[in-house]
Amino acid sequence: MFLYVSWLSHNYPTLDKEQKRRKLNLPSRVADIRLFSEEGRILLSQKKPLEGFSKSIEDSIKEATSEAQNTVQKGHDYLIWMLTNVFEESVENAENAIIDGPDDCGIDAVLRYEKEITLIQSKFGESHDIGMIDKFVKDIERFKNAKQTNIKRDDLSYLWNEINQKGVKIHLAYVTDQYADYDSDVVDVIGMSQTIQILSERKMKPEKGHKATITYLDGYERNNIFHCTVDGVEIRNLLEKNKYILDNNIRHHLGHRMKVNKGIRNTLEECPEKFAEYNNGSTMTAVDFKIDKDKKQIHLDSPIIVNGAQSSHQILDVSKKRKNLGAETQLKIIKTNDEEHQKNITRFSNSQNAVKGKDLVALEDYWKSISYQMETRTGYFFEYQSGSWDHRLDAGERAKFQGNEIFNQYLPEKHRKKLASKDAIQTYVAYFQQNPSGAYQSISKFLPGGTEYEKIFTEELMDDYRIFLFPTLIMEFAKNELDYGPKNRTHPYKRYSTIFFVGVVGKIIHEYILETKDDFDNDISKLEKLIGNVTLFKRILRLTDKIVGQVLASPDLGKELEKVNNSPHNLFSKSIYNYDMKKVIEHYIVLESSEIEQIKSII
Repeated sequence: MFLYVSWLSHNYPTLDKEQKRRKLNLPSRVADIRLFSEEGRILLSQKKPLEGFSKSIEDSIKEATSEAQNTVQKGHDYLIWMLTNVFEESVENAENAIIDGPDDCGIDAVLRYEKEITLIQSKFGESHDIGMIDKFVKDIERFKNAKQTNIKRDDLSYLWNEINQKGVKIHLAYVTDQYADYDSDVVDVIGMSQTIQILSERKMKPEKGHKATITYLDGYERNNIFHCTVDGVEIRNLLEKNKYILDNNIRHHLGHRMKVNKGIRNTLEECPEKFAEYNNGSTMTAVDFKIDKDKKQIHLDSPIIVNGAQSSHQILDVSKKRKNLGAETQLKIIKTNDEEHQKNITRFSNSQNAVKGKDLVALEDYWKSISYQMETRTGYFFEYQSGSWDHRLDAGERAKFQGNEIFNQYLPEKHRKKLASKDAIQTYVAYFQQNPSGAYQSISKFLPGGTEYEKIFTEELMDDYRIFLFPTLIMEFAKNELDYGPKNRTHPYKRYSTIFFVGVVGKIIHEYILETKDDFDNDISKLEKLIGNVTLFKRILRLTDKIVGQVLASPDLGKELEKVNNSPHNLFSKSIYNYDMKKVIEHYIVLESSEIEQIKSII
């Protein structure tokens, strides 16, 4: 039976109800959707899934069922969504698991694991009510106690035999797109709030519930830390068996070209016996660990490497080419069940390669939410962890990112469908915050740890992937279709003007076309509709290009340039969007009033 966190901003069951739920063993493939400790439940009860993440899940289900012609098909499409997203089945396996129909004995889907079977009933929309949960439990009880000869379907007769003759354990799961609060030791109810919580936990805490065992050479425990020396093979095995293990590191593998990584690799290849002396080793955190001194093993609960990604990857790569690695390494394992403590350990223990603001993005749940939404809603990979595209994903996994049929039209044909967090933040500041000069001058100010980060990314700013996707698409179109950016060697200013262009697009759209009265991101849904009309939106972008071209050729720009010692860089980082230049921009926008009015009439 699946255990889950049954709360969300819409729904707050009391904690003592949850504490009454008995713990059950789960199939390993779905073990991450339950709660793992009383302490974990208390911590989670104090932290809500982010609003944008929650809305994205709800919207994804609506989209998945939107093309269905009737309620039966909607229910089928919803169940496919749940099986592929929550239960992590492939689409083919999900289709094969569904058995609903005449004489289905109340069972809509069957998932088979090793020595365990999960029986699922699914209710979509108005078909759900609390009474249906009780009926599902009774239907399964009748099915188990029925005579096999009375079961009309061959597939269910075989299922009956598995349960009653082979003694396979069963778990019951009732899934619904509604918000459901139901406390039971018999059936696991996964409503909308539980669905959101399961997926949020899976993204924010990928290590949750995973187990690992490491054999050490020697070590000692002091307070909540276990210090040990391990054979490099143990690190290799850890990475090969636990793909998630570096997901909460500030950076993934940065590649062999990094100076530090070259040194690590050279040591492993040329004098592996000196590796422990030359290398700082790795740091891990775990919710808990148990030490077996006789076997020299440490058993880890929810382990994650928070420092040492580069060393770990070099060990993995070199060990694939050498049968006997011959290297030892230091490992520090810190026991902590405090998420903020873990983030602090990650933040402060990383020093081997210079830590930049863009690396600290990986510590923020906000950006993990944006990444999840980008992937599931648009088909783009959002790289919030340096190196994750090249070194976390293999070629097949990268190929799965195909982007979006509409949004791809703003990208070059050979675009890799990867968007970088740094670009997304920079264009967001230029477009929605209307600060292209600041974004151009020093993007580091707007990254985690920067002086402007907490002023902009407040708790009030919803984690909505669209406010980062759309300005990024505008930037990409400007570079690839309108010749903005460093590749332009002919125009005196266009190579400096990409971020400026993004800011002017925002000004024209929200002040002159949509006539936004408040913050620009309040009109994100209107912008979404606008950008969905590719022909019209490209017309707006080309109009902006014309206006920006006039601004760049104006005498007023020449005067501003003189004030900054004729330095284009200083112009675009300091004065291109000051009060006087905004008046110039607005002057040229007004000259295009007839075109703007035509665009408004089409909208």
